[in-house]
Amino acid sequence: MIRNMTLADCDNVYRIENDSFYEPWSKKDLIKDLQMNKHKRHFVYDKGGEAVGFYIVSVILDEAEIYTIAVDEAFRGQNIGSFMLERLINDSIRTGVKKIWLEVSTENVPALNLYEKFGFEKIRLRKNYYSKINEDAYIMLKELK
Repeated sequence: MIRNMTLADCDNVYRIENDSFYEPWSKKDLIKDLQMNKHKRHFVYDKGGEAVGFYIVSVILDEAEIYTIAVDEAFRGQNIGSFMLERLINDSIRTGVKKIWLEVSTENVPALNLYEKFGFEKIRLRKNYYSKINEDAYIMLKELK
């Protein structure tokens, strides 16, 4: 089940973030963002009362940007990422969003496959976007009807 993220989820979300990304958010920044940022929406995939996946999306006017989406390593391969992305897209359509943007490492093949499966297209390349690890990023876009 997907639900709104709460402060009680922050330990699990921080752990998943840390295990999933080279430059994770600090727990302090995650909590501050959850409490203070009115443009971002924070969700978790709850399995048995535990957050095993999450996504954060910003919505301004009729455009959304996916900031992050990740699944606990122990729960990968169970279509949780697909379920969360499908929910994000459906919520976006329902609320009048016309475009969804994201940036993803050119080396993150599982994420690229997921986004392309849902109709995101590579718009352009950002060279050395992840400078600490010398990786480029694709800017991807999905236009909604």
